[in-house]
Amino acid sequence: MAVTLAGADSPSEHLQLAAFTAMAAAVFIWLGRRQRRTGRSLVAPNETMRAGDRLIQPPPPSRDHRTAGCVWIGVGGIFVLPAVFNVVAAIRQLTS
Repeated sequence: MAVTLAGADSPSEHLQLAAFTAMAAAVFIWLGRRQRRTGRSLVAPNETMRAGDRLIQPPPPSRDHRTAGCVWIGVGGIFVLPAVFNVVAAIRQLTS
């Protein structure tokens, strides 16, 4: 957090950093919610696939993938804090 705030000198730079970290947070939270909801890997979703003359069923939902989804949501939550701090820093610079 201190490195992010120290690198920005103007309110516009703070807002750019806030937008970037907010987008990263949204992506990680979206991926985590999707993985937690389905219980399947992000790479192999719950679609059947055709290989040759037979259909291959998707793997069953697993607890490990749901736990990994919760971890991704936590990572996204970590990215929310710098976004909030950068917005507050931009507002403070604009008002002072």
